[in-house]
Amino acid sequence: GHQGDIDTLVEDLSLFTDRPAIAFPAWESEPGEQVVHDEIYGNRLRVLKRLADGDAENATVIVTSIQSLLQPVPGRDALAAATRQIDVGSQLDEAEFARWLVDRGCHNTSAVELPGEFSVRGGIVDIFPPDALHPVRIELFGDEVESIRSFDIGSQRSVEALQSVGITMLVP
Repeated sequence: GHQGDIDTLVEDLSLFTDRPAIAFPAWESEPGEQVVHDEIYGNRLRVLKRLADGDAENATVIVTSIQSLLQPVPGRDALAAATRQIDVGSQLDEAEFARWLVDRGCHNTSAVELPGEFSVRGGIVDIFPPDALHPVRIELFGDEVESIRSFDIGSQRSVEALQSVGITMLVP
């Protein structure tokens, strides 16, 4: 099926089950053309992280296509190795974290607008994880994480306060 068919089936499933249904889309670009701010990349990564967390009790129904299943995905170990867990109250070295992001294909910008971008200025790290729906702002006091909030790109207003965030940076 095509992506439109998959999206329709995801919506239709809500009539038959209480379990959440999500789409696992196929890349529409060729290998080598795939970029970190691609919406498909973020959607695929979001599904893979959900599977890796493996909550069998609240299993999600995943709707996909043969094409999508034939495309390579990172293994659980690669996902874990490419993820940094950041918690309120934990220590974070701003310069080291910025290097870690750049080494994994994240782009340093003056203002975060696209997935895969980050910005560091005076104790504030804004980052738009590829699998996130909103960017997050990490506020530091020295090296300690004081707060983590997701925010709206347009208004810069907070969407929600978070206790932790898992930043996964994998080259597509």
